[in-house]
Amino acid sequence: MFSYRATSSLARQLSSHLATRMASTLVGASGRVYTQLEVLRLDHRTKEPRIFKAQCGSDLFVYKRVSESFFGLSQELATTFHDTDCLRMHTDYNEDQHVLVYPYFRDTLLGLIQSDPTFPPSERPKILRATAEAINQMHSQGWVHLDVKPDNILVDWDSGEDGHKTVSKTVLGDFDIAFHPPPGKRLDTPYPLGNVMWRSPEGQTGRGVTSASDVFSFGLVCIYTLGGGDFLLLDSLEELAKNNILPAQEIMTRHFSYFGPVTEGLLEQVDDEVWCKALRGLSDAVDEAVLENPALRFTEWGQSLGPAAVDLLSGMTKPDPTARLTMEQVLAHPWWLEE
Repeated sequence: MFSYRATSSLARQLSSHLATRMASTLVGASGRVYTQLEVLRLDHRTKEPRIFKAQCGSDLFVYKRVSESFFGLSQELATTFHDTDCLRMHTDYNEDQHVLVYPYFRDTLLGLIQSDPTFPPSERPKILRATAEAINQMHSQGWVHLDVKPDNILVDWDSGEDGHKTVSKTVLGDFDIAFHPPPGKRLDTPYPLGNVMWRSPEGQTGRGVTSASDVFSFGLVCIYTLGGGDFLLLDSLEELAKNNILPAQEIMTRHFSYFGPVTEGLLEQVDDEVWCKALRGLSDAVDEAVLENPALRFTEWGQSLGPAAVDLLSGMTKPDPTARLTMEQVLAHPWWLEE
């Protein structure tokens, strides 16, 4: 017969074992059991584990704990885009724990290019084409992604015996701030939307945001992927802080230099007196710099990409949202036939 002390000790061990098992496995609504492998990301506010790599059978997955509101949004998105293969929708979930399960991808576009700057140029348009189709699918259903950037583009690739890498699948993911505006309506918020380095000019202001804002961000992603990272990425935030320059101010200065001039179309879209005054002042300063150095324009330094690429990318990155190409026009552009 067990003593009370021994029984109590056994109960504590069993409780500990069950708690460990519960923490290291997840049961989805499908009944599949996912075994946690490693923590991929912490919550930036609480520092608690939020995104995990997991395994079910021989397949790899990623699952993440989300807010109740995003859990509901994700269910709506999964229903709307149930037949897509270029948007990374969750494939399983646990409603009690507000956990979503996604297919695992080997890399992000950002991680891929950073870890292998020589990644084959012939494979890069495949990534861009799949991303363009993903954005177009969202726009065709009235959705705006709002956070198109290289680390939200997921890529699977294979490597041959000669070491040559070949893209096998690309999807657009991360719908944390995706939005479905009423038809014909623009989104106005009191804060900027998306990552500062990949925002459109109107996204930097948080006003007049539409599907055209995704097009601008995707244009930047294309330039980065095709070799323009040195022009787009901020080298040192600390250096900017020393000079009392905000990252958004530096990014808008660059974008107006590369893709300007700023026209009334952007100001009408933003439709805010304070912001319009700031944008006009910044634009005037940039225009003077470009007069002294015309090589600042993308139409000059982008020539190495070829005239078709310059035409396509210039059409996506116009400061005036109403003058940008739509995603349907992007997909129909002749540049894709050259690649």
